[in-house]
Amino acid sequence: GFAAAHDAVVFVAGRASSNGRVLCALCRSVNPRTWQVSAPEEIDPGWFRDGDRVGVCGATSTPKWLLERTAARIATL
Repeated sequence: GFAAAHDAVVFVAGRASSNGRVLCALCRSVNPRTWQVSAPEEIDPGWFRDGDRVGVCGATSTPKWLLERTAARIATL
């Protein structure tokens, strides 16, 4: 699956999203290096190691533009 195919996963969802919490927990059960953020600015560069393949995904209600901004932020680290 998606979470297992990456070294780390950033899950993008609002803190109030119950769907987001459940899906993030599911990702984390497969890949312990899963973090939930609601904005790209919440990403901690210390989460990642050189050469990591980082997957970005989100809840059903997460806008595509927010996923893209999050991926772009990770690419700059």
